[in-house]
Amino acid sequence: MKINRIQDLSTMKKHGLKLLVPAATRITVGSATCGLAKGAGKVLEALKYEIKKHKLTAEVVAVGCNGLCFAEPIVEVIQPGKPRITYGPVTVERVAELVTSIKAGKPLLELALVRHDEELFCVKTAPLAYGKGKVPAALSRIKEYRTHDFFKNQKKLVSKNAGTISPSRIEEYVALDGYLALAQALTEMTPDQVLKEVIDSKLRGRGGAGFPVGLKWQACRTAAGDKKYIVANGSEGDPEIGMHRSFLESDPHALIEGMAIAGYAVGADEGYIYVNDRYVVALERLHEAIKQAEQAGLLGKNILGSGFSFSLKVKRGGGAYVCGEETALLNSLEGLWGEPRPRPPYPAQQGLFGKPTVVNNIETLATIPVIARHGGKWFAKFGTPRSSGTKVVALSGAVARPGWVEVPLGITVKTIIETFGKGTGTGKKVKAFQTGGPSGGVLPASQLSIKLDYDQLAKAGSLLGSGGLLIMDESTNMLEMAKFLTDFFADETCGKCSTCREGVKRLQEIIGSIMQGYGTAEHISVAKRMAAAMADTAACALGKTAATPFLTVLKHFPREVEGKLLRKGA
Repeated sequence: MKINRIQDLSTMKKHGLKLLVPAATRITVGSATCGLAKGAGKVLEALKYEIKKHKLTAEVVAVGCNGLCFAEPIVEVIQPGKPRITYGPVTVERVAELVTSIKAGKPLLELALVRHDEELFCVKTAPLAYGKGKVPAALSRIKEYRTHDFFKNQKKLVSKNAGTISPSRIEEYVALDGYLALAQALTEMTPDQVLKEVIDSKLRGRGGAGFPVGLKWQACRTAAGDKKYIVANGSEGDPEIGMHRSFLESDPHALIEGMAIAGYAVGADEGYIYVNDRYVVALERLHEAIKQAEQAGLLGKNILGSGFSFSLKVKRGGGAYVCGEETALLNSLEGLWGEPRPRPPYPAQQGLFGKPTVVNNIETLATIPVIARHGGKWFAKFGTPRSSGTKVVALSGAVARPGWVEVPLGITVKTIIETFGKGTGTGKKVKAFQTGGPSGGVLPASQLSIKLDYDQLAKAGSLLGSGGLLIMDESTNMLEMAKFLTDFFADETCGKCSTCREGVKRLQEIIGSIMQGYGTAEHISVAKRMAAAMADTAACALGKTAATPFLTVLKHFPREVEGKLLRKGA
């Protein structure tokens, strides 16, 4: 369907709601990479087979990830007039039993995780009720979404559609007010007004140093040049996060809409999405979503008859961690070696192909439709005065419930681990944690009360970064953890800066010497001096922070390092 005017979105929305809440049974399977790795593809096929065998009228749909990675494969069932039920883990062996329960109109309580009496993802509009009247006794035994400990303290603004809609159906995205923010921006607001809302939101980049997004956009908008670009950074070379991948696999249209709004605000008519080449499922769904948006007239020439045109291209990256640095990414986009450029000039003045360019990561851009739709000041009410809004956090490591959650900034790390992760799951206490991916500091359990806040984490020697939260229990050897992270940097350095290239290699050798029992106090002194030189002279954040894991382990767990040192005279 072609969207020529804002009223056409209402027509598509009605069609999309019929898909989301159909007259017949709808069964969804969480089919992001995390779910597929647990067998979701086979579960989906088994469901189709059993439904055909039982002659049921039901549709089986592949959706993205809702964050319940610890319970995958995830299956959700919506039957007319009844709440939506989330089940997991649903293995192939349990599919026949589940379909039998669906046919009987009864829940399979043994696998039921949570029920949804109404959809709360509508943000400000009225909730969409599923069931009517009193909840049946059998269903009342299943925890309702708003009382479930994994969901009740989340605030899903950016990830509200993930795991609910099909990423391959633009109608389902539109059903939940998708592309309405773009339509309102193009028909009711000037570019300056859109920019003001982003500035008022106090949104900071959801990766790296957390630079204010509105200021970056303003610099690009006022930069001289008749050609400007929007670039989405989906490089994500962090070893334990994968949130950009999950966004693209679950709700790619949110990114597309955010990039189009950004283009309108700064005067760009073209955008690039840089995606890790290993993200096969994400790339497939992203290409399909772009094609659908083009066919609907929401990308391309004269969108909604506004005179604004915007096109998108996808660039596959090699997965190098250094290409998460914006200027290294731009080099890679231009077909050059992925290494950082000297700054200034900054990309907002001279970026892709020498033109003014906005580079934001995927979560940042996916947040823009929420801000454009509801207003910057509304968004700024969430979080803290200097760290506004929400953040998607990926829990990994020694945690009972690994997965991802979207929480207001300002929440404590302890709350995230205990409420959402349910502790370590090993019977041991938390010993340490690392925020922000490999570049973040390794902090001790005594700092669990620290808030998820850009400034607090920076003061503690860490960073928010892309939102990774790696938990370590009492069994973790901290020196081995420092070595693991240092080895990662040694593999990922681009080699441009001698202090980084040689410094990381030397740091590896020093840690190795200490682990083997012949390190000395002089080794520690050399490591500190080298870390200072790297922080002062490296061209990008990779080199500047490569020694952070070792330095923070040394600071907070000195006995585990110093206890390995060779004593003087030995």
